[in-house]
Amino acid sequence: MRKSADCHAYTAHSMDSETTLMEKIIKKCLPTYDVVRKIGSGVYGSVYLVQDNLKMRAVKIVPIMVERSVSNRSKKALDSKISHDFYAIQEYYQRIKGEYVVEIYDFHLVDKQISKQQAKAYLVILMEYCPSNLLDRILDHYPVPPDEATALMSELASILKNLTDRTGDVFIVKDLKPSNLLITQNDKLVVGDMGGIERISSMSTSRRAQFTPNWSAPELITHSAAGGVTSLVFSYGFVSYFIWTGSLPYEKVNFSDRLRLMKENGINFSRPDIPVKIRSLIRRCLALNPEDRPGDFNEILQLLVEVAPDTGKYLFRRKTDRMPVHSPGPQANEKQPEYDARPPDPQPTPRKKPARQKPSWSHQPGDTWEEPVVGITFKWIPGGTFRMGCGSWDGEGKKDELPVHEVHIEGFWLGIYPVTQDQWKQVMTNSFWQKVRGSNPSWFKMGGGYPVEQVSWNDARDFTVKLAAINNNRYHFRLPTEAEWEYAARSGGKPEKFPGGKPPEEIAWFSANSGMTTQPVGKLAPNGLGLYDMSGNVYEWCADYYHEDAYRHNGSANPLNGRESARRVIRGGSWSNFPAELRCTYRGSVNQDFKGNFLGTRIVMTPISRKASGA
Repeated sequence: MRKSADCHAYTAHSMDSETTLMEKIIKKCLPTYDVVRKIGSGVYGSVYLVQDNLKMRAVKIVPIMVERSVSNRSKKALDSKISHDFYAIQEYYQRIKGEYVVEIYDFHLVDKQISKQQAKAYLVILMEYCPSNLLDRILDHYPVPPDEATALMSELASILKNLTDRTGDVFIVKDLKPSNLLITQNDKLVVGDMGGIERISSMSTSRRAQFTPNWSAPELITHSAAGGVTSLVFSYGFVSYFIWTGSLPYEKVNFSDRLRLMKENGINFSRPDIPVKIRSLIRRCLALNPEDRPGDFNEILQLLVEVAPDTGKYLFRRKTDRMPVHSPGPQANEKQPEYDARPPDPQPTPRKKPARQKPSWSHQPGDTWEEPVVGITFKWIPGGTFRMGCGSWDGEGKKDELPVHEVHIEGFWLGIYPVTQDQWKQVMTNSFWQKVRGSNPSWFKMGGGYPVEQVSWNDARDFTVKLAAINNNRYHFRLPTEAEWEYAARSGGKPEKFPGGKPPEEIAWFSANSGMTTQPVGKLAPNGLGLYDMSGNVYEWCADYYHEDAYRHNGSANPLNGRESARRVIRGGSWSNFPAELRCTYRGSVNQDFKGNFLGTRIVMTPISRKASGA
């Protein structure tokens, strides 16, 4: 009991210290305001309620830090960079401000400290105080009447239309969810998460993507796709479902199971008073295939007008005041909204899983193939003969990259990207595997679209076995041979020093541009076969044992070095390496039980009829 009390006392002391520090920072730039209380915190900072003699405001405090790098080596450069970021944030707000975004009154940069290693400061934003958010409003007044719920959908669609329906300057809300939609003191709906609004044309690949899986489109999670209007439409569908039902579909399960149940059972609605066309619209927005969703928010607004022509006359008002503005009221012969005459959809009940049908995904040579359970995408690598090893076109080869020798490769399917953290978790999470291996071993846990790392050769092999098992062993997955890896990296065996014959900064995250961390897969240029991150980001395991003299003993048909040794081959370089180690022919090696935050995997799919022996 004493230990528990001490922990609580320590936590309370830490919170008091943080609040005291924030109060001092606020006083430095806003001396006329008193801090009332902390009202929220999130990825981008903490928010406090403040007041003076006349008004109440909100203050957001965001820590800013710039670390020393090649482009910011001096104190002067660090100072300049942090000032540049401060002014860039102000310019950014000028682009997005409007009646649909929380209002900002002032920006301040406080407590700037410059050392040899870093520059840091606090960004203080004085903003409109919003007393509630959509999450609380829906739950506090559930069930929201149909006219009000439809009006809310329309109001939100109008906000998102204003952000996305721009010529050459399209913005999306990366983390659309009810808690990030604020209700102003005038009962207007606004986007409150300014840091979550981003311009599509300038989305930085080095920025850590911020989104909440439960409210996000499946392609952002399982395919690590870049956000766009169609992914925002999907999140809008979830928020719309929440407006009517106060929950997410299949709320008691995690996001991956939710998507599976949506695919198997569709979307169920518990309220009988939801118009049929509203149900249809929400189902279209929540289509798992982006091409089946409404194309933009103009289309959504048009569909809403068809459901309730007077929707535009409503404001989101308190429960005691929800009559239409300037509306004469319903007439006796007025057409009422079309409601579903069926009883409420029954809640899903456990049922016997239907027999798994043979997947329709094709894997004929030449196809790009998507593994049907987890969604890993594989590229067909056409077979051919190439000169393996470091030739004169490279010039930096080491002893173990010689001699150059002729190798023949049969066609195979190779993952377009390194295995991501979300894919790893989907495959490796169950009671046994999670206990033994852990569902996500990565050091850099910054998002599902980042490559998984800190996996040993044994772990990578186990991943392929488990992936085959959850596919009922219809497909054979394995690690690539060293010859296959180099052949694919060199765009089919071409004389390329780096993948695609491109400079490292175009195709690889490495020491000069990575920020000394992994980055989301697929954000830089691909090689000539459409493969991403073949160099940089994370090293990738190969099936072969490592021997310095392997090339003197290799056969000509897709050689696999099976002579045992203490180490296995790793290829491609990582976020922490210099360009020489990113070369297509560079060979690295570590013990097969080694785990490092620079070491991940990419896998091969081979048809059952053509399993590579020993691979």
